[in-house]
Amino acid sequence: MCRNDNRHGARLEDGAAHTADHESWTRRQFLSGLGLASAGVMLHGGLPMRAMGQNSLLNALAGQAAGRTLVLIQLAGGNDGLNTIVPFREDEYHRQRPRLGLREADVIPVSADLGFHPALAPLSTRFADGNMAVIQGVGYPQPDLSHFRSTDIWVSASNSDVYDRTGWGGRALESLHPEYIGNLPSSPVGVQLGGASMMFRGRDANLGMTVSGAVQDLGDGGPTFDPLAVPATPYGLEMAFMREVANSSFRYSEAVAAALDGTPNRANYPDGEFSEQLAAVARMIRGGLGTRIYHVSLDGFDTHSEQENDHHVLLAQLAGGVEAFLTDLEAGGLDEDVLVMTFSEFGRTMRENGSRGTDHATVAPQFIFGSNLEGGFHGTAPDFTNLDDNGDLRYSVDFREVYATVLAGWFELPAWPEVLGGVFDRLGFLGSSVSAARGPELPGAVRIEALFPSPATSHVTIETQSDRLLAGRLAIYDVRGARVGLHPVTLRPGSNSATISVSRLAAGTYYARLEGSTARARPFTVVR
Repeated sequence: MCRNDNRHGARLEDGAAHTADHESWTRRQFLSGLGLASAGVMLHGGLPMRAMGQNSLLNALAGQAAGRTLVLIQLAGGNDGLNTIVPFREDEYHRQRPRLGLREADVIPVSADLGFHPALAPLSTRFADGNMAVIQGVGYPQPDLSHFRSTDIWVSASNSDVYDRTGWGGRALESLHPEYIGNLPSSPVGVQLGGASMMFRGRDANLGMTVSGAVQDLGDGGPTFDPLAVPATPYGLEMAFMREVANSSFRYSEAVAAALDGTPNRANYPDGEFSEQLAAVARMIRGGLGTRIYHVSLDGFDTHSEQENDHHVLLAQLAGGVEAFLTDLEAGGLDEDVLVMTFSEFGRTMRENGSRGTDHATVAPQFIFGSNLEGGFHGTAPDFTNLDDNGDLRYSVDFREVYATVLAGWFELPAWPEVLGGVFDRLGFLGSSVSAARGPELPGAVRIEALFPSPATSHVTIETQSDRLLAGRLAIYDVRGARVGLHPVTLRPGSNSATISVSRLAAGTYYARLEGSTARARPFTVVR
């Protein structure tokens, strides 16, 4: 298992171990960004830009909800959710944060008990108008408090005890579009500005493509590299990946240059790299690049010391950049087709540390912006009476529920369970999303161990494991996330087995899930 709530190195007082953890994180970022350096291209202002070719998700989007775009904003370092959406009436919050806690007079009240950090003032009107949703208590089971590990979990959409070195987009690409590397589209369907990510890394190749160079030189193409002329070592495999990324990216330079050429921004952006990233995204959208997913980042949220000022500056950059970006889109009538979503690898401790900061912890809110939202608060407000063993908040919304809502409700992608590798409840911030009814929450030791046969024609046998006597329900879902079967089962301590009929199911892929369990659903196939 990978539960690292007590992982040595997660907190400032861990000294050398904490420093080593951050050095490892920095090395990882550097290695992930080598593809950017090797290809040698930048947007105006020195922003590295990475282009992602079509993967299964993006490929499928071509025929789904045409024209809709998603902009991901990564708040790198672990955002302090409690000082972002402030529970200013909560006594325990103030007891744990005698210096960092914000009082009612300090915040922008948005409900009877919650307020925005004052730096988020530019967004308060968006929230009041219903164009901003706040998803509370977002996290995942058995949280890992290492920066790079938790980021991997968010990007791979895996459980914390699964070390998957691929992104959910890349995995889908290899199953639905295996000819990708040799058959690139003429323009990128996914673009990342700043930072690096394995979001689009498949089982056999990293499908992230880098475009670099000054804007005026983007149409000039570039050199090509032989991905086979590398040593047969782990280093050689990384080199081959970078060469594939660079070669593929050169093909996009002309399309990107054409989209940017003569396409000005229609809003005034604050100074800073984050706002420059969003300004470039607005120009590419307005220029008709056709990209469906953009990924930008704002770094610096690892606020172990002197958090008060640093966090204020970061949230001001976030609010100022997002407000300018949305205003820019509205000026061109583009806002109806753009959804913006933030994410961060984890939250911060409820208790402040001795350096006027906070350390790595479990949950944090996510923000969603758009003109087609059911705005306001979603999820469950933090429960200060039900803390984990470290005295921190427990999650109430799995981040994959947010992903599922966006894929199904924004992109109208029927096969979203295949993209995410399982079935997850959907939230209501897009209005038409429907949440599957949850069964009672089951302990983490309850799980599906095996399912056979697959393919099946008449019956499947599902073997489960439990550490206690429980009444459970086995649910069957189709690839659209619709529940097509529900079977009560008695789970006894140890191994259990249940055989259920699938004779009435049409041919296709299905998922079996123990309702209330945090374990991943098991896929199986029915043939006729």
